[in-house]
Amino acid sequence: MRSRMMSFSLALLAMLLSCSLLPAQSSPRSQTAKAEKPQAFAPAPDFSGLWGPRPGSGGFDSWDPADPHGKHPEQLAMMPWAKQKTEAAKPPYGGRATFDDINDPVQKYCDPPGLSRIYMYPWEFTIVQTPKVVYLLYEFFRIWRIVPLNQEHTKDPDPTWFGESVGKYEGDTLVIDTIGFNDKTWLDHVGHPHTEALHTIERLRRLDHDTLELSLTIEDPKAYPKPFTSKKLFQLTSSPMGDSICSISEMESFQQKVIDPATAPKPSK
Repeated sequence: MRSRMMSFSLALLAMLLSCSLLPAQSSPRSQTAKAEKPQAFAPAPDFSGLWGPRPGSGGFDSWDPADPHGKHPEQLAMMPWAKQKTEAAKPPYGGRATFDDINDPVQKYCDPPGLSRIYMYPWEFTIVQTPKVVYLLYEFFRIWRIVPLNQEHTKDPDPTWFGESVGKYEGDTLVIDTIGFNDKTWLDHVGHPHTEALHTIERLRRLDHDTLELSLTIEDPKAYPKPFTSKKLFQLTSSPMGDSICSISEMESFQQKVIDPATAPKPSK
């Protein structure tokens, strides 16, 4: 009996030793995992740097692609109420610029300019990119925007000055989709209005190292019968950002020292 047990033990030991000497074999699942390569993602385009108005590009006061200098803002296809508001606007910019009884909400009340209009001021902005969020930092009013990447809009965003933005990369372009605006801002310097139904799509693309192109599509079916798209170019600059804060006291001082003397009736001879 003892010899039979000894023989069985020796046979079992020999079998275990032979198994340990065999080359290791992977399971079908592990073989599949080894065959699959990690998915490669294209690197995000680089928008780093400070961007300012392109030198020599001239004035840019309207997003109407047929009238970028805002000489005839009433000619943009609009709903009747929107045309009336445009004709009633008294802006300090564009072809109908005036200092007489200005009703520009930025100039008069220091209201934020809103998403589309902020690109028209001769101030700089920069773009800060992270894997999940893009930040746009504007010199004018020290305004900053948060753009989550690869996310959906919330179902019913609260109306705000700059709306709710989400973004994604399409090749060399950053695409920013924004909804959820209030209706308190002008689209541009000449006074084109909008409603809370406003929907914008910004497409930012670096044409070359020193040139950034913004293609902006504006859609607001309550104010305009069809969407329209216009483009603006920005130049890479080494000038640091300055201090640009809207102050009611400074606006009042400008009114008293510049606007009032300029608009006062001249004494008759």
